[in-house]
Amino acid sequence: MENDGIMCLKKLFHTSIVVLLFLQCFNPSLSSGFYNVSADFRAISHRVVTRCIESEREALIAFKQGLVDDYDLLSSWGREEHKQDCCQWLGVHCSNRTNHVTQLHLGWSYLDQAYALQQKGRPQNTYYYLQGKMMSPKLIKLKHLKYLDLSQINFNGSQVPDFIGSLSNLRHLDLSYASFGGQFPSQVGNLTHLQHLDLSFNHFANVEDLNSWMPHLSALTYLDLSGSNLSNVRDWMEAVNKLPKLTNLSLSDCSLPFPLTHSSTPFNKNSSRSLAHVDLSSNQLTSSILLWLSKYNASLVSLDLSYNPIKGGIPQSFSGLCNLQELGLINNTLSGQLSWLVQILMSACPDQNALKTLYLSSNHLSGSIPNLTNFSSLQELSLYGNQLSGTVPESIGHMSRLEIINLELHYQ
Repeated sequence: MENDGIMCLKKLFHTSIVVLLFLQCFNPSLSSGFYNVSADFRAISHRVVTRCIESEREALIAFKQGLVDDYDLLSSWGREEHKQDCCQWLGVHCSNRTNHVTQLHLGWSYLDQAYALQQKGRPQNTYYYLQGKMMSPKLIKLKHLKYLDLSQINFNGSQVPDFIGSLSNLRHLDLSYASFGGQFPSQVGNLTHLQHLDLSFNHFANVEDLNSWMPHLSALTYLDLSGSNLSNVRDWMEAVNKLPKLTNLSLSDCSLPFPLTHSSTPFNKNSSRSLAHVDLSSNQLTSSILLWLSKYNASLVSLDLSYNPIKGGIPQSFSGLCNLQELGLINNTLSGQLSWLVQILMSACPDQNALKTLYLSSNHLSGSIPNLTNFSSLQELSLYGNQLSGTVPESIGHMSRLEIINLELHYQ
């Protein structure tokens, strides 16, 4: 049957050619029409298919004009015929369904990979690939934009434009290390669909109030404001508690003040109980922060409280951290017996302790090193800079997963 079908198609093809030749004898002009149709099909086959929406292409061109591109990484962006499709430009992603621009990846890590490919792997030590003279307000025409990463573009102390709060479909916004200055961009509170917000390590002026904008971001799972001056924001814990889906919190080097007592910090049914990764290092926090964090002992996976003036011991309420894998308490003023601290950390879940890294260096802990074999997953242990005495217990040699150990013992 298959061979019969092929024979029929061949006969039909030959018959068509004969008919066209016969007609040409009576009307020679038909041949030119026949060849014109063929030429049209050839032109269509070579024509560049442009998915990009014109208004969005012009918005991106205007944005590029506000940048200094010394490394020519945005050479694919342009108005030339072979560059018309902005969906093919470096860092630009469009919806396959609507052709609207939905993602703009111009962060350092993305551009670094592009530069490595451009230079065929030649290493380049540069802090900025792009510099910003201004951020074009035409960017607001990208109404379907969900992902915007401008991290580590040097905007030379300019202020984050107000229109950033009008990109209402944004789910991911990363402006970290972008050298923005001026007033803190509280207009991001209008981005109610936002799930990821990183404004870390810019040069914003003092932040006076988080509660005026942060609670609007109820979908937020990731928040990094590290390097922002929050020294006047004493209710920062209250604002964080109003983010019900938050899992990642980084407020490192924020000059966080002595917090309000936990009794005045609401923790109701709408509060986040899912915090997994918390970095509050390099602040002015006291031991009261441990009471607040103890409410998350079922969800915490990593916790860094290094370089804070936390005094005394760890409260009993801080036990039960069965899912904790990383704990950093470097350079505080913790005191008391190391064995007591270890006992608290493993008291509620002695048989399923997940701790992989334990950093307790540069504190005032005393006594001998206890048996740590219950920390069966431990890979890194740092205890130097304390007042520990005695000898290294032989049990440490039975900890098969331990890779790095940093000790300092005082012999009496």
